[in-house]
Amino acid sequence: MSNARRHGSTINGTNTAASASTTGANTPTAGGIPGTMTPVQPSTADDATTTLIRNTLVPTSALQRPLDATLPALTSFPDIDKELYAFIALILRQFVQRWYTRVADDDVADRAFVYEVVHVIAHVTRSLEERLRKAELEMLLLDDVPLVLDAHLRDFRLARQKVGTAYASGRSFEEMFHALQPHPALTPPKHGRDGVEQSPNGSPSIDDVERKFLAVLSKGVLAVLLPSEDLGSATERTLLRSLLADVVLWKTIDKLSEPFMVHEIISKVIEKSLKDEPAAVIEPEAILSQSAPDSSPKPATMVDSARSFIMSVMSFCSLMQAGVVFLISFARSTPSSTHPFGKAPNATSSSLLTIALFPTAARLLNLPARQPWLMSTIELLALPLVSLPPGSLIDRLLSHFFHKYIMTSQFACSVLALSRQTLFPNNGPMAEPRVYPSETEKRAILKRVYGNILRVVPMRVRKQVLGDDALQGLEELLSPFENKFANKHLLYFLFDMVIVKVLPELACKTPEELKVWRLGEDETGVTTM
Repeated sequence: MSNARRHGSTINGTNTAASASTTGANTPTAGGIPGTMTPVQPSTADDATTTLIRNTLVPTSALQRPLDATLPALTSFPDIDKELYAFIALILRQFVQRWYTRVADDDVADRAFVYEVVHVIAHVTRSLEERLRKAELEMLLLDDVPLVLDAHLRDFRLARQKVGTAYASGRSFEEMFHALQPHPALTPPKHGRDGVEQSPNGSPSIDDVERKFLAVLSKGVLAVLLPSEDLGSATERTLLRSLLADVVLWKTIDKLSEPFMVHEIISKVIEKSLKDEPAAVIEPEAILSQSAPDSSPKPATMVDSARSFIMSVMSFCSLMQAGVVFLISFARSTPSSTHPFGKAPNATSSSLLTIALFPTAARLLNLPARQPWLMSTIELLALPLVSLPPGSLIDRLLSHFFHKYIMTSQFACSVLALSRQTLFPNNGPMAEPRVYPSETEKRAILKRVYGNILRVVPMRVRKQVLGDDALQGLEELLSPFENKFANKHLLYFLFDMVIVKVLPELACKTPEELKVWRLGEDETGVTTM
């Protein structure tokens, strides 16, 4: 990887100024390390991630140097870089160092090889960051992604209704859903007489089709993002394609498509947002009984009623005054021109009031079926706001909160840390896909999810959101994610949509055409430019 090494020195030269602000502060002291093959020992629990990065990615000759002066910058944000370093370290430690150690039989050469791979990955991540900055991430996350989710919810419920009817003609749910949402990476399984999933006769296995799709997709992604000198190396292309397709994409999609993995992620997100984690399973029935209104309220006197009325009027006036002041100051303010992951607020091409997020949320809660009059009333009231001045004010307000709480490096770090803990528990080996739980484990996981959702849904709107029977509403809320095959469709369609938005070249050129366009070579390797 001589070309990668030459490119890596350039990256390293620009990294010091980009990430010297925070990474060095978290670096454990290297005193007592003789600069040989001795690994760094963590001093505290907070240094475990830094130590993992240093022991895996840093060459032996640079163990005593700060990380920001050794490793290349992956993005423009040092805190995100640290989480990405940890991810890369875990992947390379498990899937690269295991076989390369047998070939090199030398820790110094092993670390040097990993160091070169990191520099190539750094070029890819920074190229990807530049493309993300040019994309309208606000509309991508608030409009395009909800559209894909909305189609999933609609087709899932339609396929579930048709199974077992004359319309299905004996087809399984997977076959019905795949007919509504066909995808080239997936093939509906055939169930034999014993209930075991089987591939169609004369066709490759289901996993082989999926792996081949990911291999071709990874080949195209690398043909766009890799530097020209690394793209010309067949060895580098094969190694990185194998890591991206077989390790990152295949294992991640397979794990995230597990229904109970989805439920556990929802629970972890809610518990992290509430900044607590219950030691035991929260019974949803207990939450519903605790939040039930008191059936015997105390009688109120005339003086108490008058006092309450006056206090309510005063509170309402104060709230209205504060709201008017805030709206006027917000309307006169100039939005910031710099944002971590994209354009400034209100820079989107369409109004946020017309995005697909709101109708998708309503479909997820099944409001059109349960309360069709409510949806019609909301649509009627919101229609004038799209073109009238109050609509632009609300649009800017929504965009402001989106960029303040979602499009931040802190949010990205939280997502990366949660993903790393899910895929690599305690920075250990990648966990095996979750075994389908027993009935007892299934009830425990569902109760945990139900309890956490009930904790974040206010009691006053619980009936409107979940219906008269809250437990039945929770079951209907999570039912579109109870099938692994359908979840894979959702993940693949989301991934395809993001890839086309960020890498539009893949929509019109094959990976081989992209490589020829980048390198100016035909299939025989003869230069044409």
